[in-house]
Amino acid sequence: MAYVADEVIVDEEDRELIDELVGRYGAEVIDDRELPEPPDGIRVREEGLRGPVAVRARFREVPAVDGQDELLERAVGDTADEVFASSEMGAAVAALTARFALDGRPIGLNLFGEPLAMPLSTATESAIPGAGANPFAYAAFSGRTRMVEAWQLMDSIRRMRSNPFVVLAVLDNGFWLDANGVPIVAPGQSGSDLGVGVMQLNLMAEGTPAGGMSPSNGWHGNSVASAGAGILNNAAGAAGSGGTVASPMLFRTDISVDQLMRCARMCAAWGLDVLNMSIGFWGQAEIWFPTTAWDRAFQFAADNDVVMIAAAGNSSLDLPDADDHVRPATRTPGVLTIGALDASDNAAGFSNYGSSVNLWAPGTAIPVAPDGAAPLGSTKGGTSFAAPIVAGVAAMMRSANPSLSAHDIRRILVDTGWQGTGRVTKGLDAFAALFAAIGATIPDNNEPNNTAATAAQLIPTGPGGALQPGLGPFTARSKAGDTDYWKFRVERFSTVTVTVDWYERLSTLGVLVEGEDPDVRGPDDLTRTATAGGVVLTGLLPPGGYRIRITGGGVTAYSLRVAQRPATLPRDMFEKNDSFESAAVMLFETNKWSPFFTRTWGPGTYDATLHRDLLFSPYIGGGAKGSVNVDYFRLDVPDRKIFSRPAVAVFDSDQLIDVTLYDESRNVIESRSGLRHVTLYPPPKSTCYLRVKGGQVTRYRISTRMETDSRIIPGPWEEVQVFPKWWGDPPPLRLTDPVTHYLYELGEDRGEGPALAFDNPGEDLRIELIDRTGEIVRQARTTDDRLLLDTEGLEPGPYMLQISRPDEAAISDLRIVPPLNPRQHPR
Repeated sequence: MAYVADEVIVDEEDRELIDELVGRYGAEVIDDRELPEPPDGIRVREEGLRGPVAVRARFREVPAVDGQDELLERAVGDTADEVFASSEMGAAVAALTARFALDGRPIGLNLFGEPLAMPLSTATESAIPGAGANPFAYAAFSGRTRMVEAWQLMDSIRRMRSNPFVVLAVLDNGFWLDANGVPIVAPGQSGSDLGVGVMQLNLMAEGTPAGGMSPSNGWHGNSVASAGAGILNNAAGAAGSGGTVASPMLFRTDISVDQLMRCARMCAAWGLDVLNMSIGFWGQAEIWFPTTAWDRAFQFAADNDVVMIAAAGNSSLDLPDADDHVRPATRTPGVLTIGALDASDNAAGFSNYGSSVNLWAPGTAIPVAPDGAAPLGSTKGGTSFAAPIVAGVAAMMRSANPSLSAHDIRRILVDTGWQGTGRVTKGLDAFAALFAAIGATIPDNNEPNNTAATAAQLIPTGPGGALQPGLGPFTARSKAGDTDYWKFRVERFSTVTVTVDWYERLSTLGVLVEGEDPDVRGPDDLTRTATAGGVVLTGLLPPGGYRIRITGGGVTAYSLRVAQRPATLPRDMFEKNDSFESAAVMLFETNKWSPFFTRTWGPGTYDATLHRDLLFSPYIGGGAKGSVNVDYFRLDVPDRKIFSRPAVAVFDSDQLIDVTLYDESRNVIESRSGLRHVTLYPPPKSTCYLRVKGGQVTRYRISTRMETDSRIIPGPWEEVQVFPKWWGDPPPLRLTDPVTHYLYELGEDRGEGPALAFDNPGEDLRIELIDRTGEIVRQARTTDDRLLLDTEGLEPGPYMLQISRPDEAAISDLRIVPPLNPRQHPR
């Protein structure tokens, strides 16, 4: 959750708590602001009411809170595995709030209500019988119609710019409004699905409200308006296809020719965007119909950019060839006629069809808002509900690209539809239509930021000072192939959390953090936690500049936040090794005998730190800080081998460091300064010291090992590893290639044993020992539980170990185990 890190809110009635926050914890009370003067027209009481006051207390310094972690865990309970805050102040204030709140005191955090995830990752409506409360799961919207993807694409566009006011006119009857024209709210609903107020005109009696049940169609118009313009994700009613952008304009009609023509003229004169007509005339002889006046009225509306959508009708007629003269579904200029699909994306049996039907949309089991007959909502079927679904998509297209003409919108809706079979010509693809309407490109106010050189700066505008794009948390991957770069700085060692959320239905996103300095190791150590449509990268980053690179496979809005909280590098495993006398002992070969009094490390690689020791620490994160420590290591250097020599490496340092090698008398052998990576070769068969020093705190790695000496190895074996001794408990050999080679030094070392032994992996492996002439001198044999390669009787010296596996065998591991006497296993 997000909250003001240094503030709490306290009820003014608890003066004792306020005084304690001020006196004990150093808070200051922020004066309450006076209420402003009311707007003109508001009648004020003779004596203004003061009302209760919530006191804001702000902390100038981090309050010292005993048991901080325990308090936070108690407050959160089992809802999270780990609790952390983005700053020391935030953690302390939250813990202090928890301390008093757990005792029932009237205190709380000053919380932010801004959502931090993508707004339409999920959606909730009321529980419509037979459909549920999740519009993403409505059958009409979750299939080939791709309505959910269209909603998320529309929201992505809205995150980047303000969208024009889009009006979806509904010419119908049966609107569930009260006597004053206000939408009626069903019992148990938080509001009407058409909004608090609704634009309306009663064509039957202009100047009066448009509400009232139709004697023949009940609440038909209300359901139609809901299917096209019902507000999306308001936990009330259902969800309209245009419910992210469309505002309904209700025209009540008795379905007379003059009223329909008058409505078309009004839409054109008023500049209304989309007109839906789930009504019509049929059965009349053509001679009686006023065709010329009708055509001129609707052509006028079409010429003035009104997108007009009509239901095909539910009489299973072949249009326009049927004897019934159906209008406005046929023979009406500028009108797009919609047929109804069943649950299998075939033509519904009741739907009219034929060459006059331009597009098909879901027309069965369409969830609609509550009305007087169904106060919990219901599902409807018919072309009457297929048409407003298309009308809502047209509203999104017009909102996304106002420059499109009505003709463009009609054409795109048909051209982007999926190819049907049988009576179905083209089926509605809402996402494809909207995507085409914007030219396959989402607006992006942060461009150009598509190269590392033009990376956009993140700024501290988010909750708690989180870094975000300059125009808010949301930005966009605007088109296919678009790569976005963002940059930020870390001023001191910090735990950094990069959070990116997007619409996974629209795109995949790849998120990578990279350092401006390619030698900085920090970004490679970030832990990645991925979910559908989200990723969190978190970990320690040293001071420096960083870039976030975002790639993907589609277009989507996404939210980006970078939170930083200062971190203190911990003492490492070698401490306390801050002098020659306390130097940590490092070995280059595995010791077969465990020492009793001296702890040793190696051979191997270890993480270490140069850190600041706190001189005192009254609470977590506090205290005065000392200087950066210096690390010393004592190197017990063995003699060189035939194929290898002792090497010590210091590498992966976050900051520039100085490394000095001393002999046993503490005289300097070699000194290297201002570097991040170095490998040194101490004199064989000696005792040396290594000092690691730096001016800033940093992480680094140190490694001691016997390194293959490429100067000694002839031919193609420069990369061959030295075969490890069994007593070092080495990790399994990873056999990634059909043939793998290791250098093997056969000696007289006590404990080496008379054979090489391996766990039997149960595969057809061949293990052979090759001498310097290239001759195979020994081959491993299989016993019940292991593979044994007899070395008894061979001359000490260098050999090559060759391990072969069949080409078709899977990659396998081979574990080295202590040898047994080969005489126990006769040939």
